[in-house]
Amino acid sequence: MIRTIWFYFSFLLTTLYVCIFMPIAAALDSTGKMVRYFGLFWCKSARFCSQIRLIADTDNIPTDTPVIFVANHQSQFDIPLSSVALEKALPAFMAKKSLQSLPLLGRCFRLFGNISVDRSNRRAAMESLETAAATIRNGRSVIIFPEGTRQEQLEELGEFKTGAIMLALKAGVPIVPVLIEGTGDILPKGRISLGTRKNVYITALEPISTEEYTVKQRNEFSDMLREHMNQKYMEMRACHKNQA
Repeated sequence: MIRTIWFYFSFLLTTLYVCIFMPIAAALDSTGKMVRYFGLFWCKSARFCSQIRLIADTDNIPTDTPVIFVANHQSQFDIPLSSVALEKALPAFMAKKSLQSLPLLGRCFRLFGNISVDRSNRRAAMESLETAAATIRNGRSVIIFPEGTRQEQLEELGEFKTGAIMLALKAGVPIVPVLIEGTGDILPKGRISLGTRKNVYITALEPISTEEYTVKQRNEFSDMLREHMNQKYMEMRACHKNQA
């Protein structure tokens, strides 16, 4: 309980600080460096305020090309912690449209270059994919959660939607699978109190080329990717089970 109270109190103060000064930084610095600084500061503060120990293995991330990171989704901690783990790439996130409606924080979400997705509107969703493809063509990586929402059961991955595959095929860049393990034990969907676990593991697997696939094969590719990631995730989950 003390951990939970400390987290919400300290993180709320940090969030207010970032929401006040990030728009000012955006107005004063056309390069975007200050916006990225405040965004990353907010993400790192989520780890600090929650007392999470982040163990990241990102050696497989290419440094010579933008990529599409495809990650599993368990918790509200996934976005800030994966931003910290992938700091060198600092990808733009594709996330549900409702995040833009959050007071103050929604504006910062947009300033950081993230992309909102309206899953209830097919045309708007396709426009979001085009925006993401343009972001990649401009040299910035993008991260997407193909399960579409936070998963309540943590023993295996949920079913994948094909949006990430469509994006990869349109942009013609590699996919880097990213496994997140532990956030669902700390702050699962539907709960506000933090669990006792502190270790979170984020691992980038080897890049997967999309060159041999066409848009018509997106379902086949999606199934292959999900099976590959699920196998690696279950191995990771078994290895770290019962850790504090």
